[in-house]
Amino acid sequence: MGRQETPLQVRMRAASHRVTWMLGTRFPDAIPLTFVVGYPKSGTVWASQLVADYLQVPYPRFSLLPVGFEAVVHGHQVVRDDYRRCVYTLRDGRDVMCSHYFFLARRIPEGDRPAVPRSLRAHFPGLTNKADVRGNLPRFIEAQARRHHSSPVNWAAHVRSWLTRKDRPGVVMLRYEDLLADAAGALVAAMPRLTGEPADEEQARSSAERFSFARQARRRAGREGANFLRKGASGDWTNHFTREAAEVFDLAFGDALVECGYEPDRSWAGRVGGAGAGR
Repeated sequence: MGRQETPLQVRMRAASHRVTWMLGTRFPDAIPLTFVVGYPKSGTVWASQLVADYLQVPYPRFSLLPVGFEAVVHGHQVVRDDYRRCVYTLRDGRDVMCSHYFFLARRIPEGDRPAVPRSLRAHFPGLTNKADVRGNLPRFIEAQARRHHSSPVNWAAHVRSWLTRKDRPGVVMLRYEDLLADAAGALVAAMPRLTGEPADEEQARSSAERFSFARQARRRAGREGANFLRKGASGDWTNHFTREAAEVFDLAFGDALVECGYEPDRSWAGRVGGAGAGR
């Protein structure tokens, strides 16, 4: 989040979020919202910033009141049939698991046998030291398949909510890896289908520059930091996955990984070495 909220503010924001979603889906003509959704740690905030700037509409990220005006709103809900305009953010699920691990682990103390916060115990079963990422990831991935954090469904079910609706009018996808490689190009490719108008290439370049990872994180993509924007890289899973982690991920999410185009088939897990060597 980037700032500390009081418990009251958290509850107010959650209630506001639910009301905003209800208003935007029931009254899309009066309140023309663009819903940016995706699985946690897939780049939904970044995509929301880019889309809002491209469309030149507000992105009231921390609103404590329901949003009742034209705006971009974001969340980790699945894609639904009642979204008039929807941008789905997609990221390689293996990178998602690693990014989610590091993000949640920030709340766990350093050292051996730390006191894991109660809200995280189900997500870090058997944790003895959070620094042992390779040793912990298989159990973490398995837990995310069963009890997903900050999402109504697990990664596979989430991406399939987009896959089954990707051809619907008003539904577009921004792939995290494409945004890293060429954010302006990704916007130019996606926005005409969302807006029904030709792409504004100048605005796409301006938005991509204004909200580049380097500018927001104040460091180059790929260099790790301790804030919300940890690394901004693709393929980081190859640094942390062991063969066991690959097999656990493949068992839970392998078909969805292939369906999203990140691997041609499920043989990739067998090529991951015991030390975490990648593809």
